[in-house]
Amino acid sequence: MLTRARTLFATLRSETGIALPAMMSIMLVLGILTAGVLVTVQADTPLARKDQDRKLAYGAAEAGIQNYLFRLQHDLDLWTKCDQISGTKFVNPAWNGSGTDPRVFRTLPGTEAQYTVELLPATGYTQCSTTNPSVSLVQNGLIRIRSTGRVRGIKRSLVAKFRRRSFLDFLYFTDIESLDPAWYTRYVSGAPTIPDITQWASDNCGWYRDGRSSKTYSGKWYDSGNVGHSFTQKCGEIQFAAGDTLDGPVHTNDEFLVCGHPTFGRTIDDSIEVSASSPGWRSACSSSSPTFKGTYNASAPILTMPDTNTGLRDTTLPAYVFTGKTMIVLGASNMTVNGTTMAYPANGQIYVQNGTCGQTLKTYDPYNSPAGCADVYVHGSYGASLTIASQKDVIIDGNITNANDSLVALIADQFIRIYHPITNLDTSNDTCNNATGSLTNPTIVASLFALNHSFMVDNYFCGNALGTLTVTGTIVQKYRGPVGTGGSSGASTGYIKDYNYDDRFHFREPPAVVDPIQSSWRVLSQTEQVTAR
Repeated sequence: MLTRARTLFATLRSETGIALPAMMSIMLVLGILTAGVLVTVQADTPLARKDQDRKLAYGAAEAGIQNYLFRLQHDLDLWTKCDQISGTKFVNPAWNGSGTDPRVFRTLPGTEAQYTVELLPATGYTQCSTTNPSVSLVQNGLIRIRSTGRVRGIKRSLVAKFRRRSFLDFLYFTDIESLDPAWYTRYVSGAPTIPDITQWASDNCGWYRDGRSSKTYSGKWYDSGNVGHSFTQKCGEIQFAAGDTLDGPVHTNDEFLVCGHPTFGRTIDDSIEVSASSPGWRSACSSSSPTFKGTYNASAPILTMPDTNTGLRDTTLPAYVFTGKTMIVLGASNMTVNGTTMAYPANGQIYVQNGTCGQTLKTYDPYNSPAGCADVYVHGSYGASLTIASQKDVIIDGNITNANDSLVALIADQFIRIYHPITNLDTSNDTCNNATGSLTNPTIVASLFALNHSFMVDNYFCGNALGTLTVTGTIVQKYRGPVGTGGSSGASTGYIKDYNYDDRFHFREPPAVVDPIQSSWRVLSQTEQVTAR
């Protein structure tokens, strides 16, 4: 009996099998947790898939933009064909979102994602038309598209703006950083004319880079007694000097000549481009180097200037096409043309053509051109966006400012000139006095284009200094034009420069401008449209 009791107590004290209840409890807890995890995962899977599909749809929309850009860059006139382009279709007219979706989608290889592109028409049009794409699709120089990506019912739409690489991208643009050939007769003191020196300058000084520095003209001029005087002349190169500042993006198809430490650009966001190979600049005096606040790029692609603006005449309303010398005063609500008050043109364009003219600028006598010459005198405070184009010169004879948020372009086939009348000119030593009407500290808020010559100041080489020439906008010129003379202490004649970029030109432009020949397209901006189409 005692033995049996001891055996019972030993069995009760034994720990054999105690792990089983603990294990069962742990397995129960783990089972509950696993079930919870599975429930959570199953609940989150649709959300994760939806998030993934949203990202894929966005990527597909971006692919549509890039595909259209790729096609544009390989066919610069693709936009004129509207949606009638070759290859697998993905470009459609704009859809208003009602009814059955008529758009054709393209599938991204290896995925379920698709994209489609719509051409968004200009204001006043319902779709792009191949008969007039420049007005039905292009607005303010921009093309807008909507690219929509979709994956398993999820859609996202991006609206992108395209613009050609434009002269408006730059505060300062020159084709050639050399003195305009029209000015070379001025260097022959007292000479009535030397017919071949202008042609020599055009042939020898209009070269890119530094090849012109070795060219020298040798010839004679003859005085009133028919006595010959020998002289030589080298190409006139214009330098950027100490204190010169270009506050904005810059491009030259040439290279810079610098003396001291001129400054180019405001911040790294300003592109400073030269088409010459590195370094892209030469020193005109000792210890010289430019200061590039902008992002500097040598060997930049050349932007080719058009020869003429006459294409603008065809798009100008007949009542706003004028012939010969034209005087324009801009106002807040209207303008005066040759003494007659007129409303601003509905399409924002004025064109002035030559009648009987037969001459270009006379450097010593700039204001006595025949009445048939398209010399356009302009000043005032404008209240509407406007483009004034001339078959000859535009002469700025007063401040040009904006009365509101409007934009103005002045486009000359030949020169853009600052009015500077003089008296008592002595051509033997280039002395004179400033005459009544000379502008002190003029201000110009506009985009300036001199397609075959220069932006310059008349009689810049004589008279007293006239202060600061302030330009806010863009300056586009074939040859670099002089606006005064002087050195490190400031201007001796004419003006010192204060040139500033108008950042509105990043996204807007005047009613009509001229673009580089065969310039490429780029994406200016893209934003998401909510709700997606």
